[in-house]
Amino acid sequence: MSEALVNELDSNDERDVPAPARAAVATLSRILAIDPPSVAQLTQAHVPAFVALAQRIRSVFTDLRNREVDAAAATLNEMLAAHPAHPHLAKERGTWRLHHHPHDAPLVPMWTAICAAGLAEMIGDGAAQRLGTCERADCGRVYVDVSKNASRRFCSLTCQNRVKVATFRERTSKRRAARRSR
Repeated sequence: MSEALVNELDSNDERDVPAPARAAVATLSRILAIDPPSVAQLTQAHVPAFVALAQRIRSVFTDLRNREVDAAAATLNEMLAAHPAHPHLAKERGTWRLHHHPHDAPLVPMWTAICAAGLAEMIGDGAAQRLGTCERADCGRVYVDVSKNASRRFCSLTCQNRVKVATFRERTSKRRAARRSR
């Protein structure tokens, strides 16, 4: 969820033009679809606060990419202090689910608590290295590595393949140049 907010609402590319509010609401509706009551509450007025949340979460991923776990933890602690997590069980469609927000929290503070608590749990569990930023130079998307051996370096197979192809072409080009210069 946190990575979707960052990847969809906080562009890492200055050339990108911010999406119109309606498009952002549609994007947020898709991201928040796991909680239908959140989607029902969502309005265009929530967009700026969700964009600010995405930017705050990106700063956590940036700190972790730079191996500044203390800075990432400090940001998450600030978020949790402002929007405390209040875990509780709620029965939804006959199944008990654990929620990390007060049951009556407004929309954005609720999702701030959810995102901050989830990322804080990962850091607290010693899994900070599983919160990553794509290594493709012009990408910047973030991801949560759920692979068995925590070896993920790219946001998607597409980015991984692009880097591998570029590396192969560069290596091949150097070999050809070396042969020509002999």
